Amino acid sequence: MKPYIITRTTLSEEKGRIREDQKYKTERHKFLFRLYDDDGELYYEGLSVENGSFYPLDEEQSNSGVTEIHYFNNGRWEQL
Repeated sequence: MKPYIITRTTLSEEKGRIREDQKYKTERHKFLFRLYDDDGELYYEGLSVENGSFYPLDEEQSNSGVTEIHYFNNGRWEQL
C-alpha cells in the first residue's frame, strides 16, 4: 500500500499520475493534504494514511521543489 496518493496537481506533466495513483487508493487514505512551493503556489493535493506525516513532502520535494505541507484538520488547513 502506498502511504499517500496524489489526487490533484497543477503540473501538466504529472496529470497521468493521478489516474495511476487512484489504483492504490484504500479506505486508509483519508487525510487531506496540500503541497506548496516557497512562493505559496499550490502544486499537489492528495490523501495520506497518516495525519501529520511529512512523507508526501519529503517524497515530492525533489520532483517539484515543494517546501510546505498542509493538512486539513478541524475544518481548516494547518501547515506542519
